[in-house]
Amino acid sequence: MAIVVYLLKTVDAAEQPASGFSEIMVYQEHSSDDAATIAGGVALNALAMVALLFVVTSGLVLLYRFSCYAAIYGFLLFSVVGALFVSGSELLRGVRDAYDPAGTLPDLAVLAAAGAFAPFGTAAVFWSDLGCARRCGFDLPRSRQTSLVLISAIIAYNLTKLPEWTTWGVLGAVALWDIVAVLTPRGPLKVLVETAEQRNEPIPGLVYEGHGIKLGLGDFVFYSLLVGRACLSSITAFAACAIAVLAGLCATLALLPVLERVLPALPISVAVGILFYFISSSLIEPLAAFAADQSLFL
Repeated sequence: MAIVVYLLKTVDAAEQPASGFSEIMVYQEHSSDDAATIAGGVALNALAMVALLFVVTSGLVLLYRFSCYAAIYGFLLFSVVGALFVSGSELLRGVRDAYDPAGTLPDLAVLAAAGAFAPFGTAAVFWSDLGCARRCGFDLPRSRQTSLVLISAIIAYNLTKLPEWTTWGVLGAVALWDIVAVLTPRGPLKVLVETAEQRNEPIPGLVYEGHGIKLGLGDFVFYSLLVGRACLSSITAFAACAIAVLAGLCATLALLPVLERVLPALPISVAVGILFYFISSSLIEPLAAFAADQSLFL
């Protein structure tokens, strides 16, 4: 989340290309649209995002059920390289422009830096999954986790370019999808986890693991998107949403030993985060502004 906030504060988003996620959005928000038009369009955009997640997740589950590991890791490899090199080089160029507006550092150097890191980051992510740790006698857990955090930050930063109301609609819809995918009897993520347990294999995917806790890459992406979108509003909203995400995650973790089952990581954090955002932006900030105008101090 901190990386996304840094990028939003450092990189001039107006000079960056539009997010690739905009291409799957059915509705493009305009300030002149009325509330009904915005609400209907946001609902369509949220459905489009959920449909994308459904297709990708169900496709991976189907491939895993038939042990098509080459296709699974081929897709994941392509996604990681695209995030680290293609999107990563664009972000590095934006950071370069922020600190070196004269362009002293050429684009070729930026591409070289991204090209140098992308293979290392990709290798770290798949080091254990492809058996390299067993063959070479050592693992790269910290490098893997660092690379996954960077990938989630890159994806989340691109998602922050979506219009504001679409962002909130997408977050709400994805949280509901997480419930369906994990908790329903034939939910794709539930099937994936159960199949992996039956085979005594690691979950095939981009999973961050620490202290025995496993979180999917998507969890970090949407946590960061929520906090990043709040950061674009105000420091108050940013602080409120950051606390809400962490509190929601702690609540989810606290429920694990009670319910003794796999739980979706997004719903509580996203619900509390959205609630805190609108409370801070519609109540706390106006009160603070009023107090400042009236020279009231606590």
